[in-house]
Amino acid sequence: MKIIIFFLHLLLCTQALANSEFVSVKSDGVVQVIQNDKTFYLRAGDLIQIKENDGWKRHIKVISSIADGLDVGDAYLGERTYLDHLGDNNLVTIMQEKKSSYLTKPIEVQLPNGEKIQLSPGDEIKVLNVDGWKRKIEIVNSKSGVKGEAILGNSTYMEYVNNDVLSDTVFVDTTKSKSPLTTSTGYEYNSLDELIRKLAENDEEENIDEEELSEGVEVAAEYTGCPDVGKTFKIDRYIHVTNNDKKTLGVPKGSVIRVNKIGLTCAIEVLELPEESSLNKKIYEPQVLTFPSNLHPDFLTEVEAPSESIKLDAGVKFKLSDNTDVHAYGRRTGKRYRFSPSDEITVVGKHRNGDYIVKRNGEKWEYRIPYEDLDELNDNAQLSINHLTTAVGIIADGEVSDSLEQVEPDYDCVDTTDTGEENIPEVGDIEWQTCRTRATKNNRGNTLAANDYMDRELNLSNGDMNAILEEPQKKRYAKCISVSLRHGTNRSSNPSCSKDSNGNIIPRRIRQARYRTSNGQRKFAGWNLLSKAPKACASKELSTHLADRFVDMSKCLGIDPKEIFPIINHESHFQPKTISPTFALGVGQIVPVNYLDFYNKLNQAKDMIRSNSSVLSYASALSSKEGYRAYEDSPAREKKISRLTGYFLSDLKDKMTGNNPECKGLQDIYNNPMTLPRSAKSSARAANDYLRDRENIRLCAPKNPDEGFYMATIFYMYNKKYFRYMLEKENRRSNLRMSEKQLNDFSIILARWSYNGGVAGISAPFERLVEKIKAGNIEALNSNNDPNGSRRNVSGFSGFSNDDFKSYMSYVIKHRYRGGNARRMEVARYLPGSNGVGGIDGDLKQIEKGEENSCGTTY
Repeated sequence: MKIIIFFLHLLLCTQALANSEFVSVKSDGVVQVIQNDKTFYLRAGDLIQIKENDGWKRHIKVISSIADGLDVGDAYLGERTYLDHLGDNNLVTIMQEKKSSYLTKPIEVQLPNGEKIQLSPGDEIKVLNVDGWKRKIEIVNSKSGVKGEAILGNSTYMEYVNNDVLSDTVFVDTTKSKSPLTTSTGYEYNSLDELIRKLAENDEEENIDEEELSEGVEVAAEYTGCPDVGKTFKIDRYIHVTNNDKKTLGVPKGSVIRVNKIGLTCAIEVLELPEESSLNKKIYEPQVLTFPSNLHPDFLTEVEAPSESIKLDAGVKFKLSDNTDVHAYGRRTGKRYRFSPSDEITVVGKHRNGDYIVKRNGEKWEYRIPYEDLDELNDNAQLSINHLTTAVGIIADGEVSDSLEQVEPDYDCVDTTDTGEENIPEVGDIEWQTCRTRATKNNRGNTLAANDYMDRELNLSNGDMNAILEEPQKKRYAKCISVSLRHGTNRSSNPSCSKDSNGNIIPRRIRQARYRTSNGQRKFAGWNLLSKAPKACASKELSTHLADRFVDMSKCLGIDPKEIFPIINHESHFQPKTISPTFALGVGQIVPVNYLDFYNKLNQAKDMIRSNSSVLSYASALSSKEGYRAYEDSPAREKKISRLTGYFLSDLKDKMTGNNPECKGLQDIYNNPMTLPRSAKSSARAANDYLRDRENIRLCAPKNPDEGFYMATIFYMYNKKYFRYMLEKENRRSNLRMSEKQLNDFSIILARWSYNGGVAGISAPFERLVEKIKAGNIEALNSNNDPNGSRRNVSGFSGFSNDDFKSYMSYVIKHRYRGGNARRMEVARYLPGSNGVGGIDGDLKQIEKGEENSCGTTY
């Protein structure tokens, strides 16, 4: 009889798991599955869906796997083997739903901290799993207000069951309202159906508005957990917070924060603001609140708290850690010197551009060290600071009152040559970075990975670099990109770029499913990088190679590199392998839906060119202002091609099919485009799965970074073309009095904004701004682009500066952009930042360091 009951129980469990249950794999190389008549071993963390039983087979669907050769899709394993794996816990159920129970009598339970509390009749709980003598429960609602995990003895629990203390129906008076459940966000669901619907139907990129399909829109990912309390981080992006007065503030990129408390929101303390910030740290005291999504691990670098380490002010003495060096420049000679771990370095002060002025080994000579290099070493605990000699030295030299003074430069380290509008640096003044060629440990015992992977992957050589640097414009951008690379993020991937026998890169995913346990349930929580890497080193080889490809791209497409540099600088800081939590990749941070759209429209154009389609003559007219205006003014049903396909045919056809050596990167994209197989065209989900299985290909050479440069610039240029048309149309129709310069500058501003917010997303706020302007007066704004209580008389846009236009667009976007509050604020600050810090404009100032207009143009 016991055997029959056991098998009946097992049968019931098996039937339950057959109902589209999701399970994860617990160990590598244990669970064997069969797909396309080949056998594969699943890897730990792989996510599969259990499907129906078919005789000796158990059908499954692979949702996410990093097993070599195994594809997302249908597979199977033996039914007997499947049952063994269930019994051995090699397969773990994800989010098994527990039914609520209601108390009919008071009971006592114990909280995780050891405190005992009494629950009352009518309180709602969920009974979870057994752990030894303990029975875990989740308090859903209670009169005491306590919610969350708790435990009681399993034998006591069985007594409660036998005595009907737990009921499936609500016991309390139905006239009393029950506290509503907290609404789940992100990947937290109250039922399995919601998880299945998310995984099967609602990929984030598929929710992008159709009109914004090709406008560079990146949907923010929801992150549902705060970092650990007490940890200190440098934030890698601008975040918004709320203070005790419920006022929304912004914390600039580069600030140092500490996590004080976690919950539905994260309480943080702002410990230090970036050097260039004009904000007062006191506005954040004593602490501020922010959402977990603003503190995603991809945007945080753990650092020492400023209060626990000596800031690099005047008088600080230190040595470099072993296997570390840094380059300095003589303030009188301008020559480059290498400082090693044997040198004792003393900070004298700061250059006006933020760089450190130092002395070495007691010499009387002063040197300048780029602040990016020294700050990075300090953040990574690669400076050995002698606290005693530092303190004694500051007191003995009487430098206490002078420690924060700015030291004016004796030598600005740039020999300039007048070649029209450009000031070209000497090669010796470009601040190359020395790469880590192997993993090393800092003085906290943390391992710092090698960061020269791009140099090795691209197989760069010094000889080629010197030839490239002979061209003045490429020399200029080698310097700009070298500085930009150092400001890059740490969210980079260095996946496998191995090739098959035909020389093609073998497809690999760069992410793996991540889970977390909450209230006794294991839940899908997002994705982890499989091959996380430090930002690529700003070496001479890489900086010059990127400058070569960037300048050639700009010459090919006929755009001033200063116009597009600020966008790529802000998006990726030219890091070729930068990724985002929402699957944007590379120097242009192109999301999958836009990547697909680019190649779909390119392939359409290519087919028309090869077949000498009659549409070619129709499209050629779009290259002129009049022809493009006629196209945009025509009804949608009369348009023979989409705007992007038209741009390929009208503006890029000769560049794609010609033999201009500067267009080699574009020609490679045209001749070897990405094409979807028939199986991937069945749905948007299938297309996204196909791309995600091949993310490593987009990050590997040879198309990287050319592909990202061209995609980013083509999206930007054809958006600018549209905004120029729209501005001219509104100017004529509404008598907005925009000058020719304003039409040009405003179209650039709107095109930059649309790179993040989309054409449709930015057009709507602009139309609202036009309505306000036509009224003859408008709200006057403060420095944070909010109304200051007074009004400003206007006559169209006459007298509007570019800064005025950006301020009012930012103000209107805060209230008119389609999206949640966080998304609206992100888009509103995308271009101007906040108080001059962050955004495209603020990031450009940080890179140029006082050499205004040397790398890019702020419109």
